[in-house]
Amino acid sequence: MYMEAITMGLGLVVSDPFSILLLFFGVFLGIIFGCIPGLTSVLGVTLIIPFTFTMTSVQGMAILLGIFVGGISGGLITAMLLNIPGTPASIVTCWDGFPMVKSGRPGDALTLGVYASMVGGLLSAFALLLIAPPLSRAALAFGPWEYFALATMGISLVVAMAGKNILKGLISAFLGILLSTVGMDSLSGVMRLTFDQWQLQAGISTIALLMGLFAITEIMVQTSQLGKGKNKELVLDKVPLLPKRIDLKGTKMAFLISSVIGTFVGILPGIGQTTGSMLAYNQVRQNSKNADKFGTGMPEGIIASETANNAVNGGALIPLITLGIPGDLVTAALLGGFLIHGLQPGPLFFAEHIDLAGAIMVLYFLSNIVMYAMEIGFMKLFIKIIDVPLYFLFPLIILTCTLGVLTVNNRIFDVWVLMIFGVVGYCLYEFDVALTPLILGFILGPLIELNFRTALIGSNGSFSELLSQPLALLFILVSILFLFMPYIRMCLGKCLSAIKSRKQES
Repeated sequence: MYMEAITMGLGLVVSDPFSILLLFFGVFLGIIFGCIPGLTSVLGVTLIIPFTFTMTSVQGMAILLGIFVGGISGGLITAMLLNIPGTPASIVTCWDGFPMVKSGRPGDALTLGVYASMVGGLLSAFALLLIAPPLSRAALAFGPWEYFALATMGISLVVAMAGKNILKGLISAFLGILLSTVGMDSLSGVMRLTFDQWQLQAGISTIALLMGLFAITEIMVQTSQLGKGKNKELVLDKVPLLPKRIDLKGTKMAFLISSVIGTFVGILPGIGQTTGSMLAYNQVRQNSKNADKFGTGMPEGIIASETANNAVNGGALIPLITLGIPGDLVTAALLGGFLIHGLQPGPLFFAEHIDLAGAIMVLYFLSNIVMYAMEIGFMKLFIKIIDVPLYFLFPLIILTCTLGVLTVNNRIFDVWVLMIFGVVGYCLYEFDVALTPLILGFILGPLIELNFRTALIGSNGSFSELLSQPLALLFILVSILFLFMPYIRMCLGKCLSAIKSRKQES
């Protein structure tokens, strides 16, 4: 199945040379979105999705995957040169990238970061090839209880990782699930939460909601920075084609550890690149002989961050393709791209669209190589783009969002949805409520509801059948464990402090 998928996918890509051109354009556009603070790969993907409507499935996937890969890597440019991460995924890159630049090695730091991005992406591409087909076959054995429990675990995991306040995370997730129920009930055909508005009978547009929460909300947040002036002009003499040997010496384990952690984190629904890079950075630092020098411009620190956050990309594609569950926010947006082309990712995707599944693997592999060549070759151009004033960019983005939303369904109502959720997202941001659980709740809500009700109908309203499904029970137990983990840690901390105080008294 591996070779069949790759062979058919490669043939599909080669037979459509325009898809390769779109891949190049997507990577270039993604790097631009990644290197400008405030514009992320999520925003890039959501903006372009409506414009892929007239493309073939391969062409649409080519440009979207290009933006995905280019956007995650592009964030390292400002992270290293300005100590401002272009995307949240590059936060950890600042810790060693910026000190290396300050030490007089900006070209070496950028080349090492881009090289690590490519290695992490390519290794996760092999993981996608090896894990996705067997996982897809295994998922065919899943019943409604397993899907319900798996989707619930995904949301619980996101809520637990979204912030310190679990309650706010739960509110955000339930709001997303509530929004997903608007429109016609898929089982009974009854209209729900439409408030006699016929425009809501088909539900809330996924593209309009994503653009509102990502683009409009981000613009409202970023406008507070408009009066702070431009950044100091950046000067870069030379960017080497390959990292220096001295920077790569003794870093094999750093590459391996970061790739494994990044890929595993990507497979877990909704955690994302930031967590993956932080976990990898801590693990690499613990294994390093120069742990005390991390944060001063260590090559291992740059490698850990950039390898991991790009390895998350391939890992996140695995549950999207095989289970229909997005692994991070970008793949949640990519899901909209699948749906626009009439594709439903899940266990049957390999069986029904094995050529397209193979094409996605091939395109993802190629996009990492294109990303390396393009980012090294056009680095000076990308640095100049950083200096474009935000008051030029924001009106253009709003116009693009509006046109993109109108393109999908050709109705003004979706523009209102775009603006309303932009304001809602900004209000949630001001109240420190994470948007990630809301997005995943909206995406996974129908999956949770449909499978839960289907399972109850199949068991005549009894939960007894759930007790005979060990995998579903495991997923539910993990969900509960993640939700209560902060409280368990707090109780353990109090117990340990009480024991220490008693020992000191005695």
